[in-house]
Amino acid sequence: MAFQWTRQQKIQRGIWAAAFGACVFVGTITGAQLKTDDEKKEVITQFRATTSAEQIAVLEEQKKTLLEQKAVLERKLDAFHERVREREEEKAKRAERAARKEP
Repeated sequence: MAFQWTRQQKIQRGIWAAAFGACVFVGTITGAQLKTDDEKKEVITQFRATTSAEQIAVLEEQKKTLLEQKAVLERKLDAFHERVREREEEKAKRAERAARKEP
C-alpha cells in the first residue's frame, strides 16, 4: 500500500519540483547563451584576422544575400498590398450595390 501524503506535503513537494525545474531551465538557457556568445566572439575574431580584401568580399557576399532577401520580401509585400486593395475595391462595390438596392 502506498504512503498517503498530507495536503501540505503535496504542496511542498510540488514547490520543490517546480523550483528544480526552473533551475534546470535557467541553467539550460544560460548555457546556450554563453555558447552563442562564444561562437559570436570567435567569428568576429576570425573576421578581424582576415585581410581587408577578404573582408570586403565577405561583406559584398552578405550584401548580395540581403538584397536578394529584400527583393523577395518586397514582392510579398507588394502582393499583400494588391490583395488588400482588391478587397477594399470589392467591399466598396458591394456597399455601392447595397446602397442602390435600398431606396
